[in-house]
Amino acid sequence: MGNGIKGWFGRLPIRRKIILIFMPLIIFPLLALGLLSGEMFSRSVIEKTKNNVRDESRLILSQIDSIVKNTESSANIMLTDINRLYDERSASPEVLEEEKFRNLMESRLSIDLVLFPDADSAVFVDVTGRVYSSCPPQESRDRKVLYSGLPEKVKKMGSYGVGRWLPVERRDFMVSDPAVPVLTLGKIVFDLDTGNELGTLFVNVRETTFASILQVMGENLASKQYYIVDGAGRIVASPNEQLLLKPFAANVSPDLLERETPVSDIVSSGEGSKLATVTAYDRLDWKLVNMVSLQTLNSDIRRNFALTFAFGALCLLLSLLLAGKLSQIIVNPLLQVTKAMRKVKEGDIHVSSPVTTQDETGLIATVFNSMVQQIKELLKAITEEQGRKREYELALIHAQIRPHFLYNTLDTIYVLNDLGMNEEARDTTKALADFYRVVLSKGSELIPLAAEIDNVRDYLNIMQVRNPDVLRYEIDVPPELTGVMVPKLSLQPLVENAIYHGLKTKGSQGLIAIRGRRDGDDAAIAVIDNGVGMSPEQMQKVTRFASGDGKPASIGIYSVYERIKLYFGEPYGLTVRSKPGEGTVMEMKVPWKERKAGHV
Repeated sequence: MGNGIKGWFGRLPIRRKIILIFMPLIIFPLLALGLLSGEMFSRSVIEKTKNNVRDESRLILSQIDSIVKNTESSANIMLTDINRLYDERSASPEVLEEEKFRNLMESRLSIDLVLFPDADSAVFVDVTGRVYSSCPPQESRDRKVLYSGLPEKVKKMGSYGVGRWLPVERRDFMVSDPAVPVLTLGKIVFDLDTGNELGTLFVNVRETTFASILQVMGENLASKQYYIVDGAGRIVASPNEQLLLKPFAANVSPDLLERETPVSDIVSSGEGSKLATVTAYDRLDWKLVNMVSLQTLNSDIRRNFALTFAFGALCLLLSLLLAGKLSQIIVNPLLQVTKAMRKVKEGDIHVSSPVTTQDETGLIATVFNSMVQQIKELLKAITEEQGRKREYELALIHAQIRPHFLYNTLDTIYVLNDLGMNEEARDTTKALADFYRVVLSKGSELIPLAAEIDNVRDYLNIMQVRNPDVLRYEIDVPPELTGVMVPKLSLQPLVENAIYHGLKTKGSQGLIAIRGRRDGDDAAIAVIDNGVGMSPEQMQKVTRFASGDGKPASIGIYSVYERIKLYFGEPYGLTVRSKPGEGTVMEMKVPWKERKAGHV
């Protein structure tokens, strides 16, 4: 089956292959991009919602705390007013009638409530069981206060000097509206002078006071609700009256409600998944719970995914339409270039690409063909250069060693010593040592012209001692050329050639002159002799180093010529001019660079 699919795919035109390959390359990235962007957008929306809810929760709790503190402040003021009324009652020359005292007490409670609108109602129960209320008096309601056990409950809570908050509940007594649950602050009232207990003060706050705050925060988003849940897990404040004093039914883990720091989590409920944020209000052991529907938050995400999918489908359609053109315009020429490249990779560099178009593919083919040609030329040049370089190195080694030159010079020194010419023997020995010090040194192959002239001067001094009737020499190099860099042992082979082939066969003493001159940006150093010269046939043999064919007649001259070419390039080299009976001129040309003049 695998071979069948492979064969079927191999028989398909390139256009269809491109389509089959491009379809998953486009579809999968687009799907991944849609899913990834949706996930990132979802996380961003959820995180932003968490931050907004936490900010709102802090604001809500700040307002709730303000209500609680105002209620406690109102209770403190009422406590002071109650003490004042009892002081006035004791200081009166005649005992105030009970009814008059009741009116004063309830009037004072009502006035104090006006100063603190957050508190809904206030009730004071004295130690004798009399009930004073800011609400209109009702005998049955007052009896319920006495039998409710609330004063006893406050005493058990240990509220000396401290207000104690009672759980939110519905009551048909001690409130202005029995249908609305209230939060009650209970506080025992003591005589500030004697410390005797006067009774118990109750201040009520309506649940609607808290619900109005929750409703304002949730009014901009219908899917966002705020609840206040007490320590028993009951909803004690909510814009939805039907949920009041009922257990909090959302699927929120108990651990989430027990956390002291603000925490958010995704929970499941009958209406779908929701983002729950819980913030603690420790003063009343309450939890502010916010529930946001994820379905609403994800609606924008679904729209974003749908837009991405539609855009992806459009891109896929355009890709299918353009795939055929792509194969005709680009793929076929590229396949031809690739085929030629594969042959080069396999080692066949005698190929070229047949593509001749004027677009980028044609440019690639042209560059490829040029590169292959350059590679062939480079390989040829490297091969030839390596062979020449090896030959030059061998020639230089032979020229450096020159055992016959060393033996003959040592014999000359021996004869000079035997004849008592100690000073000449000493100078010859010094010249021989200096010559071989340069010849056998391992420094750079390029040295200053001054050093090369010193070296050739030592050589000439030795040859002059050995052959005093054959040669004399002159050196005339301008100071500005002494710093020009030349190959080491570039003058010595030229001087040696002039001595052995120009002067020794002359029959009389001859002259070797070394002269330098500046030629524009170049420097020319010539070795001139007035020897026998060379015939045209001899010139052709000697100058064969320039033709590149055959073995050179003089390996020394050939080595100088090729090393100059190697170090400085094609514009530089060595030229030879000669006439029979007049002498020979060998001139080498190297780049000139202005340097500090030395001593010749």
